[in-house]
Formats: sequence, C-alpha cells, structure tokens
Amino acid sequence: MGLGAFVRGLFTSGDAGISVPAMDGIFKPNNRLEEAERLLSLPTIDNLAATSGGLLCSAGPRLLRIDTNGASVAAVEIAAFSAPITFVASAPDGRLAVGVEGDGLHVGQPGGWQRVDLQGANRSCLTAGAFAPDGTLFVCVGSRDHPARDWKRDLMEGGASGVLVAVGATDGSSRVIASGLAFPNGVALLGDGRLAVSESWRHRIVALDPKSASRPVAMLEDLPAYPSRLSPASGGGLWMALFAPRRQLFELVLREHDYRREMMATIDPDEWIGPELAGSARPDQPLSQGSVRQMGVLKPWAPSRSYGLVARCDENGVPRESWHSRADGAMHGITSVWEHGGDVYATSRGSGTLLRLAATNDGGSAHG
Repeated sequence: MGLGAFVRGLFTSGDAGISVPAMDGIFKPNNRLEEAERLLSLPTIDNLAATSGGLLCSAGPRLLRIDTNGASVAAVEIAAFSAPITFVASAPDGRLAVGVEGDGLHVGQPGGWQRVDLQGANRSCLTAGAFAPDGTLFVCVGSRDHPARDWKRDLMEGGASGVLVAVGATDGSSRVIASGLAFPNGVALLGDGRLAVSESWRHRIVALDPKSASRPVAMLEDLPAYPSRLSPASGGGLWMALFAPRRQLFELVLREHDYRREMMATIDPDEWIGPELAGSARPDQPLSQGSVRQMGVLKPWAPSRSYGLVARCDENGVPRESWHSRADGAMHGITSVWEHGGDVYATSRGSGTLLRLAATNDGGSAHG
C-alpha cells in the first residue's frame, strides 16, 4: 500500500475516500498531449498493436493498418467484425488476437480467423491481451457481469469480477490465472517473466506470476487516474494509458451507497456523476463548482470529468515521465499507447484522434 493510500485509509473506509492523489511530481500537469502531432481523425479509435507489417488499430468493428510511409498518414481496413472490437494483440509469429463485443475471442489473421472459447469468461468484456514469446495469449476479462461498453456501471457497482485468462498456443485451451480483479484493463509482459496488469477500479498496476497461483503484488498504487492498457517500452519498462481522472466528487459518490443506487436507478447513465472519456458542453451534465466557466473560459486546472494522461514507467513500475491533456484540452480518454518504429503513438478515444508523441526526455513530466 502506498503512503498516500495508507494515510487516507486512516480516515476513510473501503477503496473510495474523500480525497484523491494530487497531480504532482512526475504527474505534474503539462500540455504535451495537446501539443502532440495529430495524425488521423478516427471516431471510436481504441486499441493499438504493433506487428512486423506495421501499426494496427481498432475503430469500432474495423481493424485498420496505419500507413505512416511518405508525407501523409492513412488508415487501411484489413478486417471487419460483427460488433465493436474490444482489444487487439499481436504475436511474434504474426498471429493476431481480437476481442469482439458479444462474439468473444478471434485468433488468426485477416481472412483466416478462428474463434476461441474462453471457459467461464464474459465474451463481451475482453479488454486487453498480450502474447508471450512461446505463443501463450493472456487475456483480460474486465467484468463477468457487464459488457465492455458498460464500464461505468461496473465501476458504480464496485465491480471486482474480472479475471486474467491464459490461452494455450497449440490447443487453444484456457485457464484462469487470477480472479477477483477490479476491471483488469491492460496486460504486458515484464522482463522477469511476470505479467503487469492494470486494475482500473483499484487504480493500480499489479504483477502476476503466470506459472503459479500466487496473489497479485502491487507494483504501482494510488494512481491519480484510472489506468487502461499497458505496452512494453524500449529499453525496459512500460507505457501506461490512463483513460479518465479520479475526482473528489466521484469518490464521494462511490462512498454514498444510497445516493449512488438511486442515481443509477433513476438517471440516464450519460448523466451519472462519474468519469468520462470526453468532455461535454451539454447543460444537463453534472458539474463541480470548480468546472464552472468564468467569463466563458474553462480553467485548465478545473476538476473535469475527462482528462488525457500517458505515463512511461521503468522496469520496476515507477513512473518516470508523463504527457497530459488538461481540463481545457481535447485529447482526453487515452485508451492505448504503443511504441513502434522509434515513435510513440497514443489513441485519444474521447476525441477520436491518433497521436504521435514528442520524444521522451528521461527527466520527468516536462512541465508545460
């Protein structure tokens, strides 16, 4: 348990407290995501994956290859599915794994997909995946109770039904490695053979040994935002996408059970008090006092419901650098980050934009 979480735990109960970690230190806000190169506008863009043939991304039910050669950048459709894609992963041998909401896991290549049944898993909530060098596929099932699109409901219900599943490389057999996870939303291999897994609702990254039944070990706790997908960084370590901010108002709602239940029962989910992937100017949206526009201007430090955040962590899971899009920005809802061909790419689900980040500085958040 981190020191901040321990101190808050002395005065609060459960996972939700009346305060949240400050955006400070390595997470000190800057404008690096707003200043990043905007390569493509793709509504519903979500998950990135790198292959020997190039960078792939998902956008709704479409699987796209990003062509970055030449002066322009283009997205070329290579496959389409019957429902939105929930994750994409690539194997060293060229195979792809694609999660499809309501239709489960598909493994293979465009034109030759094989559907794989995950025993006891919710095929509508496959949130992330990663291949091991031996071809084993590790899949995050965010929730056994809700589809991926209902992530906010899972948060409000205190969901902790997620599992991590290993799928065999040859026979496609599956086994549960870990259960009781609070919306596992990202997985990546560590240099020591363990797996790093993001638990969104516990705002932490844990390490798991896929060969034993040991309990998850926290690598990084008490994050100021909800973590999403993970990917390997060159030189060791991890890239981490964080898709929405934690706010005091959200924590209050999570603690007040009667209020939360009545809100969920009587109000449209789009109007619930909670995190979002993108900001909204609709007049019926919940609003904190600090987010009221002054003279028509939304202050960058306002406690917005959406935010943009990327972090690079070292091999021990310690954050070393961060990229931000603050309350008054547009590059919110970062759901995936991937390093490919010497560049770092990120998807802003909130704005529907593919970004190319500026070079890392190895020295901190590069305050802006």
